[in-house]
Amino acid sequence: MDKSILRTIFEHESCRGTNAVQAARNSNDEYDKYIVYHKRTHVRGWYERFRSGDFSLEDHAHGKPNLKVDNDMLKEVVEANPSQTLSELAEQFDVSHSAISDHLLQIGKV
Repeated sequence: MDKSILRTIFEHESCRGTNAVQAARNSNDEYDKYIVYHKRTHVRGWYERFRSGDFSLEDHAHGKPNLKVDNDMLKEVVEANPSQTLSELAEQFDVSHSAISDHLLQIGKV
């Protein structure tokens, strides 16, 4: 089932005054149980948006941005000064420690 159809259903359920769990149950009764069951947490997220007054049906950016580090540049920086800490590298590239760690693994500099 198309995501926009599910969102419209959840918006309708929200306007009817049902909560997220009731909306999931109602949708399970009417539509494919597998889809709605696995989206129960997602239903709660839509309800939070509706309660805040946001009724747009488009996806919003969420989570951490997908930060990239140029592996060639990182390799040059590490080879120029191999004693730098993860914190120093993370600050220099303006990314998280885990991002630097992942990229160090990719270039074989652990």
